[in-house]
Amino acid sequence: MNLVELIYASRMTAPMSMSEIVDLLDNARTHNTREGLTGMLTFGSERFLQAIEGPADAVNRLYGRILQDTRHEGVMLLGYRPVPRRRFSAWSMGFFAYGADGSLARSGLPDDKFEPASMSLDQALALLADMATQMEFATT
Repeated sequence: MNLVELIYASRMTAPMSMSEIVDLLDNARTHNTREGLTGMLTFGSERFLQAIEGPADAVNRLYGRILQDTRHEGVMLLGYRPVPRRRFSAWSMGFFAYGADGSLARSGLPDDKFEPASMSLDQALALLADMATQMEFATT
């Protein structure tokens, strides 16, 4: 299998309620399960940071849909590369609300505003991995 990971950042075009975000997650999880995709999404300050992983053709199709989604603007590709294994294999789409648990302080970012478009690929992946680890501890 040609496995890739794609990491992007974006801003909302309009504020979303938590119920709208839950609906977005439900739809993403259904789609991702069907397409063999996994990943992690975090949200804060009306910005998204997401990692998507899976077969290259499915990741590419999904990213094309994301680019056309009118709920996003300023979509910035932070990284796209082949990977030997999945980083977020436990979730069709893991989710963590950034800053809700003190992750702002632990992230090592220079201020308290979540600006994923200004992150390096390594910073973005480290933050998403930290959040995934916190999710694992929360469920054990």
